[in-house]
Amino acid sequence: MTAIALKRETDSYWDLIKDAGNEVKLALIKKLSDALKPAVAEKKPRKKKYTADDFAGMWTDEYFTDVDDLNKLIRDGRHVKSNRDKIWDEL
Repeated sequence: MTAIALKRETDSYWDLIKDAGNEVKLALIKKLSDALKPAVAEKKPRKKKYTADDFAGMWTDEYFTDVDDLNKLIRDGRHVKSNRDKIWDEL
């Protein structure tokens, strides 16, 4: 039912402007599109620019391995032992 009413209404507007010049029709198109912009426009979320302050205090060092322990784990994980490892162990 609304489609029939919509067709009748648009046909009555068309009958009013069908004989108008191209400039008038273009001006009307501009006014109609400007009137629809607020209804159609979508707000795009802004991308946040991160700074170092955003990440301050997010993590602690208690979950991370000490550098010396990490180096030892890497050395111990090697499959081939070399003389260089013996020298490092002596130091």
